[in-house]
Amino acid sequence: MKQQARSPCDSAAPSPPRYAPPGMRFAVKFLGCKVSQADAMLARRHLLEAGHVEVSEADAEVHVINTCCITGEAEAKSRQSVRRSLKTAPRVFVGGCAVNLHPAQFAEIDNGVKVFTGTAEDVAAEMASTAGPPSPGVPGACIDLEHDVLQRQPGRRSAGAWSGTRTRGFVKVQDGCDCHCAYCIIPTVRGSARSRPASGVLKEIERRAAQGQREIVMTGISVGDYRDPERGLDLGELLVEAAAVPGVERARLSSIEVIHVKGSLIAALRDEPKVCPHLHVPLQSGDDRVLEAMGRHYTSAEYLAALAALRAAVPGINITTDVIVGFPNEDRAAFQATLDLVERAGITRVHTFPYSSRPGTAAEGLRDRVPPEEKKRRAKTMRGLSEVRSRHHRAAKLGSTESVLVDKVAETQCSGYSSDYTRCYLPAGAAEAGELLEVTVEDLHADGLHVGTRAARVAT
Repeated sequence: MKQQARSPCDSAAPSPPRYAPPGMRFAVKFLGCKVSQADAMLARRHLLEAGHVEVSEADAEVHVINTCCITGEAEAKSRQSVRRSLKTAPRVFVGGCAVNLHPAQFAEIDNGVKVFTGTAEDVAAEMASTAGPPSPGVPGACIDLEHDVLQRQPGRRSAGAWSGTRTRGFVKVQDGCDCHCAYCIIPTVRGSARSRPASGVLKEIERRAAQGQREIVMTGISVGDYRDPERGLDLGELLVEAAAVPGVERARLSSIEVIHVKGSLIAALRDEPKVCPHLHVPLQSGDDRVLEAMGRHYTSAEYLAALAALRAAVPGINITTDVIVGFPNEDRAAFQATLDLVERAGITRVHTFPYSSRPGTAAEGLRDRVPPEEKKRRAKTMRGLSEVRSRHHRAAKLGSTESVLVDKVAETQCSGYSSDYTRCYLPAGAAEAGELLEVTVEDLHADGLHVGTRAARVAT
């Protein structure tokens, strides 16, 4: 390890203690999207800066949970996570979308639950304040904030424990949404669209890159609405500036609406090599009648035209999507139209969501409900098509060379994502987390690619 100048922390006892240092011991979890992850990281950072100590779930006296309400199931899982945490932690701090929507439902779970409502920034500050000051002798400056990207531990599918890595930084550039889709409650709990100044975004990216995070993922609720309030930069222009930050090897987006796939964004994907050739572009339905009932702002033809323009500018770009099956007015012909559009659009992976009614949304009162068993059948069919499309995409890469950023290292294997967001697997010991490798694709993996062991390190 590189030698560094001594700091006030160097005056600690010569041998490490066998117990956690003074200060509240906490563990952070989240459910839902990358924005929820970014909000969880913000709360974590405030607690660390206040001098508190991150430990494992089993050792924590407080669990901090950022919740989700995108579906009724997500809300239920959020409450379930709180109850699970109470089995090991005497206190649970909860914030996020589900808490903003139904705070009383969380407050009534147990007296040990503390509810925090409001914006992510306000919640993070209030959590740190509620935790109280740390015990004397633990100045915040001695807390290592370097590892502030949260990585889910293997095997956990919701609200898992998280630990620090040095590979990928999720940077929230925007919050809120003005679309008000008929099925969506998020504008109610997140508010209207608002953008973070580019100066603050770029400063955060500089800090993360200096800490060794080589990939930056820009995220937001409606990230395509981004407009810098200071200089007027749009999202594509911000991506180009992010890619130019020293130490950044990759810049990518978490998700973007098709109505925003145009102009400077396409130019950034085409002209800037560090902007990753992958976009997640929600479709939701391939039937115009369903799209209109959903309150979406495009037709199926407009969706296809936007992707065609994108592919013309960026050949080989990987497009993934979201689809809702079983929306109230989706008949079998409409569902078939969605299957057909996924094929025609060349989409490689579909995140499939059976529709569930959300109280307070415009779609709550719609008739022509699809029976639960039919929704399950359609979801299974769509997931089957997704598997076929994904395998086709991966098979086309056999024998090719890929650039892989390693983010997981285990005893049996290590893995990371290619620039177009395809998971690649290497033998154990082939790389360390944070390494960027040039590899050769040798075979298909169940959910990715097996790549060759003769991997050359990419110079930084």
